[in-house]
Amino acid sequence: MYIYEEKILNVQWPIKILLTHHQAPFLKNNKFIIAADCVAFSSDNFKEKHEKNEGLVIGCPLLEDPDKMMSKIALMIKETSAKNIDVYTMEVPCCHAIHMMVEKAINESGKDNINKKNYIVRVSGEIESYKPGVIDDSMMDKERKAHGH
Repeated sequence: MYIYEEKILNVQWPIKILLTHHQAPFLKNNKFIIAADCVAFSSDNFKEKHEKNEGLVIGCPLLEDPDKMMSKIALMIKETSAKNIDVYTMEVPCCHAIHMMVEKAINESGKDNINKKNYIVRVSGEIESYKPGVIDDSMMDKERKAHGH
């Protein structure tokens, strides 16, 4: 949400991690979401999982500079007053860097009051809780199919 002429607008732009200012107002809410680019377009359930007043930033570690993404995520977490961060990625292993970036950024921030939840979105559209670093055979198969190997 942005405040414009003392009115609160339900507008959030930009949403790309690299374009979003690390002190954007929507990052100051109780919760914000960091997601892979494809998540919102791959699961109808994703839209139902978050409320309209939650901030959302998206990125792709395969198509964007992962060092710049990591730096921006670290700034966002350092500057946020949010107590809850949800991380959503696709099931393909290349997406999982986002989970690792968020974990590293939280650890480096020194904040111990952030509740982080991790999720993966299966190619079928189903959303599952996820333990970062765990990659199953289905994920590897989807990676091969997605990238033509």
